[in-house]
Amino acid sequence: MNKRTLNAIIAILVLLTVGWLLFGALNQDAPVVDEPDEDFRAWFWEKRGLDLVVQVILVFAGALGIAAILPVEDENV
Repeated sequence: MNKRTLNAIIAILVLLTVGWLLFGALNQDAPVVDEPDEDFRAWFWEKRGLDLVVQVILVFAGALGIAAILPVEDENV
């Protein structure tokens, strides 16, 4: 790893740490939201079409990945 890449990684880590600390310092008095996950879970359970589409895409991508690693058959045999 060269020096320029190492410096970039260190700079990114420093910026993320400073941002995290500033966020924590500036939002100490923020109200706590009561279980926002329940609303998402209810919405996602009602909208099963989105889940179905994601599963179909993942299965199709997996099938294409398996097809890509299989050897090509010789058509002359």
